[in-house]
Amino acid sequence: MKLMLDKVEYKSKPQGVEVGMISKRIIRHPVDISIEELAEHISKGKTFIPAYFKEGETIRRTKDYWYSQQIIALDFDEGMSLKEAVEEFSNTAVFIYTTFSHSEEQDKFRVVFLLDKTLYEMQEFDEIISNLMAKYPNADKQCKDCTRLFYGGKEIIELSYDNRLNVNDFLKKNPKDFGGTYKNNLVIYPAKNLKQQHNNVYEANSKIAQNIDLIKKKSISELQKRIKTKPKVVHNDYELFDYLKKQDLRLYLGINTTKNFLDVFHEEKNPSASIYSSHKGNGHQLYKCFSTSHPFVGTIFQMTERLLNCSILEVKKFLVELYQVEIRESKQQKELKVVIDIYKELLQSDDLEELYPNFYKVFNKYGYLQDMYILLDLVKEYLPSGDDPRLLFHHSIDTIAKKLRRSRSVTHTRINFLTFFKLITKLGKDEIPKELYDSQLKSRREKGYRYLNSTYELNIYSYDFFSELDDMCTIWLKKGCTTKTINYEGILRNFGREEADRVFPQDKGREIPTLNEEVAFMIRHTTLELIDSKGWTSEKEILANITLYFKGQKKFKEKQFKICLGELLEDYDLERIRLNKQIKEEMKIESNGYGFIIRCKKYVEDGSIINESEIQEHEIFD
Repeated sequence: MKLMLDKVEYKSKPQGVEVGMISKRIIRHPVDISIEELAEHISKGKTFIPAYFKEGETIRRTKDYWYSQQIIALDFDEGMSLKEAVEEFSNTAVFIYTTFSHSEEQDKFRVVFLLDKTLYEMQEFDEIISNLMAKYPNADKQCKDCTRLFYGGKEIIELSYDNRLNVNDFLKKNPKDFGGTYKNNLVIYPAKNLKQQHNNVYEANSKIAQNIDLIKKKSISELQKRIKTKPKVVHNDYELFDYLKKQDLRLYLGINTTKNFLDVFHEEKNPSASIYSSHKGNGHQLYKCFSTSHPFVGTIFQMTERLLNCSILEVKKFLVELYQVEIRESKQQKELKVVIDIYKELLQSDDLEELYPNFYKVFNKYGYLQDMYILLDLVKEYLPSGDDPRLLFHHSIDTIAKKLRRSRSVTHTRINFLTFFKLITKLGKDEIPKELYDSQLKSRREKGYRYLNSTYELNIYSYDFFSELDDMCTIWLKKGCTTKTINYEGILRNFGREEADRVFPQDKGREIPTLNEEVAFMIRHTTLELIDSKGWTSEKEILANITLYFKGQKKFKEKQFKICLGELLEDYDLERIRLNKQIKEEMKIESNGYGFIIRCKKYVEDGSIINESEIQEHEIFD
């Protein structure tokens, strides 16, 4: 059964701006689910519209876009107790659920009915709902609106998922013509009668998949007649897989019931299999067997792989032929795939460290070589059609984080890191190809997103480009920068405002907070005093001599030190160097470890520690 279902779960009744957001979001999210699945979503606090709205060039939550409906719900806030409702509707409704406003003092609930067939005429819906309102005058009159939002609730009270309201009875036809018993304008079909109907009218409502033998025999022509496939053109593997995963699995398998059915992978007497739309909101259909002895979940690909007992490549070939899909790559796409493969080979090459030693040192140390490899695969998978010669990809931070297997915040920092080193460039609206931009707009509408995903260009490899990149890494290492440097203040202090504005255009021109400036001053002052007293110092010693009085001050100091270090070394002609036996002897350092120290570069040049007056010439706190 088709209806509109919101993707967001609520724990309490939505208020204010949330209502408007739900209305915009839900109209772009049609689902095809069972009545049991609807009950589960409602119990999680998801909003639904009982009707299905068909999308054309535009779609709105108005009667003009109403297309079909099989669910009807009545809302009761007074005039009937929950106990009375359970008794009254036990043979007619499928379930009742308590609303967010329900309490022990005041019963508030909704009664959900499932029609025995789908309505495609609004006049029929109006007639049925009017008859129900006449029978139950205490129900909320706003339920008569076929576009109404019904918020999720707290608890599901199952009556019987086999109950149905007979449409023909409400449309003033004789209910006895349809084999039911008539009582107060409602036709009741006990569960045993439904099972008898399933056996007698096998083709109309079967719990057994009819197409399994055809699939196993790869009888493509016969399957195409049953499924009624139409030719489809896609431009890359992503579009191909996305299109095939959205195909109607019930139609593919030959299942003629919207309820549970017998699993296609093992013998059973009681139906344990179901088909539902992915909870990710991408429109992909999933097959699931709930059997504890033979559990299974999969898309059309995993199902077919198991039915045919073949490789995933053979599955792809079979489905492409069955659904008449043509992968039409442009000449530019083919050339860019070659470029990507060459790029990936470089990142995996044994020669990389010798060709670009400092690039290798920085990017291998922080795991960015692997990130780059994954991003190249992502770009290759989603290459847009057209003649644009750039390596473009457009994904949310959440999608990229999932691919990199990192948290959202870490991924955001790593994208900024790659942006700083000019490996990727975030494009403005005017820099995005029109075809790609239009595709993003369509995707945003379909998924109900508020913003477009960012579009990035992955800069193509060349020897000169990577040589420049290696020079940047040399400076990065010399300044003692780390990933903690990757923020507006860190880039500003170490590389200047122009670079900070390039990497963080949203923060362009931002001033450094007063507290940060004060702590940076304390770090400079403490560092120079310690070097003046003994000729060297360390990060640990500097931070130990700075006292702040607020919660979280330790982490704040550590982060601020990393941000300021490069600026400090450059402004005062200092260096950060790892200890060895020779340096320890020269500087009379008695520590057991061989960590990093900070000292004046002049010590290396002439073998003497600069004196106090020379240090004071550099001080900004005279």
